[in-house]
Amino acid sequence: MTTNPTHFFCTLAPDGPRFPLDDAGSLLDAALARGVAVPFSCKRGECGSCRAQLLEGSVERIAPPSEAAYQVDAGELLMCQCRATSDLRLRFAHWSAPALAPSRHSAKVLVCEPLTAKVTRLVVELQSAEPFRCAPGQHAQFVLEDGERRSFSIANRPSEEGEANRLEFHIRRMPGGLFTEQRLAALRPADLLELEGPHGAFVWRAPADGIEHLVLLATGTGFAGVRPILRTALASGTFRTVSLYWGVAETGDCYAAEWLDEMASVHAGFRWTAVPSSRVEVKQHVQHAASKAAHDWARTIVYACGNPAMVRDARALLQAEGLPKARFVSEVFLPSTKQVARHPWEKVGATFTRDGILEARRRSMEALPQIAALIEPGMTTGEAIAVADRHLRRLGAAYNWHPTYVRFGPDTQRTSREPVDRQRRLREDDVYTVDLGPVWDGYEGDYGDTFVCGADADHARVCLLYTSPSPRD
Repeated sequence: MTTNPTHFFCTLAPDGPRFPLDDAGSLLDAALARGVAVPFSCKRGECGSCRAQLLEGSVERIAPPSEAAYQVDAGELLMCQCRATSDLRLRFAHWSAPALAPSRHSAKVLVCEPLTAKVTRLVVELQSAEPFRCAPGQHAQFVLEDGERRSFSIANRPSEEGEANRLEFHIRRMPGGLFTEQRLAALRPADLLELEGPHGAFVWRAPADGIEHLVLLATGTGFAGVRPILRTALASGTFRTVSLYWGVAETGDCYAAEWLDEMASVHAGFRWTAVPSSRVEVKQHVQHAASKAAHDWARTIVYACGNPAMVRDARALLQAEGLPKARFVSEVFLPSTKQVARHPWEKVGATFTRDGILEARRRSMEALPQIAALIEPGMTTGEAIAVADRHLRRLGAAYNWHPTYVRFGPDTQRTSREPVDRQRRLREDDVYTVDLGPVWDGYEGDYGDTFVCGADADHARVCLLYTSPSPRD
């Protein structure tokens, strides 16, 4: 039975505010309703921004975790996914309250121009007498007519660059996106927008003693998030080396290449590397490129900005190589859950082509047996999902339209909306399913199949009845 939190309170350590939990919503909802500054972004348990250490008290989950859920450490919780069952005391180890609270602004469009075929540079000027202040790496939220919001990294440093009220954004077009495909395409100079900011815990931190190197990881327009941090780091001169790894589909998608080359010529300790996913011979992503460079991880701080699969994999990989946990700072980009209504039957439009859809299907059909070959008895469900997502990123999938679903044994009977045991291990004589939803160049390639380990006759018959034969039959 759900406990009514009417008389419960939450206190933010070490000396933060105390606020009532006066409804049955999430801890995050309660904090925002009271105007309490807390970190958050996606509000659906995937980005990890609202993670907090539970110092005192108890909570219950509002809903079972999805397979795309951020994996918190022991003693942590996600504020957007929990409600209180007692008074609470929470602490944010990765975040501190901003000096200035976010504020609402009217913004006039100055520039709206393409950087690549899929990326737009948007520059706006806030209609405010007070200068806009933000920390390098933070983002702003555009407020749409229906109250929906879209978050984009602030790609410049307004106050440091003498443009106190000018904000620059690098926005990737998302097929079906309400803002990126419908609103953005119609913008003209002098048009007005509403935005709120600054937001975000992904901010520049002056390096502590013993930190000599800076590594920046970005995928796509995640570069916009690390660009102000890069500029601040180079201007400060506090690092011996600064390295940027930029993951893109094609080398030509590095729209800031000329500027980066100029920075590398001026700053001896800076180098940058494009990591194109479309090159078949390059079986790596930005984190693997960084790993192969043999950085001194014990004396390094990492900022990672981009798709959630990259951030998750980079965190695990680099910490395993010696990067201190507290020195991995990240921001994930998640697509909005609301899209433009397309054709009432097919939900597609002129931006989609038959060839593009067929190519996405082909790539997913090729990826699936490769992923199945990487899944071995003894793996947990969670490990198999991570293996699948890493391989999709290596093959060039930008992100997943739906989470990668892997089901072992009894969990194969569960639907995509039902939780599974992420610690369940694949047995030597098991049956399992894999369902992929990667996005290839803007097209989803949804594909799945059933596989069998061992020689169990019943499992083999099920596999033959419902699917095509697999390499592991």
